[in-house]
Amino acid sequence: MRNFTGFANTLIAALLLATASTLADLIWALWVPEHRAVYGLIHGALLFMTLGLVLAVLTARDRDVSDSRRLLTLAATGELLAGLGGAAAFYAMFPLIGWWAMLVAWMGLWILTAFLNRWIQDSTEPLSVTFGRGTAAALLSGAAFYLAVYPIWLGGQTRNPAYALNFASWFVAFLPGFACLLLQKRQTGAIERTEGIGF
Repeated sequence: MRNFTGFANTLIAALLLATASTLADLIWALWVPEHRAVYGLIHGALLFMTLGLVLAVLTARDRDVSDSRRLLTLAATGELLAGLGGAAAFYAMFPLIGWWAMLVAWMGLWILTAFLNRWIQDSTEPLSVTFGRGTAAALLSGAAFYLAVYPIWLGGQTRNPAYALNFASWFVAFLPGFACLLLQKRQTGAIERTEGIGF
């Protein structure tokens, strides 16, 4: 049952973030006449604030009301700052490495998110395990981002997006990251419980 919950949470999180990202693509296409750094900073901050809220909501279902509100507030704030920092890092690196800066920032944000999720889950796992999970999320989601999202951005489709394709691409990009943070965590917990029984 726990493994099923982790799998369901992974799918829910990926679907919600794919929806948010596709909505952002629509806003860029329809209402942003030219790219400015301030818009990118806002985009990064709001997108990862949404990610923080999603992770918190998936956990808050098992908490009391006051604890849930605190969790939602802190998770949203933490990821908003992380997203803002990631966007700022992209603009700082862009003159040096071009669009590779987006991939570097994306991967770094997954490592930060792994540690935030550790706090959200109130986990007692070793920090090295959390770092390993974040690194796996960064590598797998980074590869998916490169294969699925880069062709959209670099292929000249940002002004006339095919929104179904965008949604599918974002889903592919987010899914492995959430799987590392949510599904793998459930499996680790199952192993720990088995060891405690004496197997």
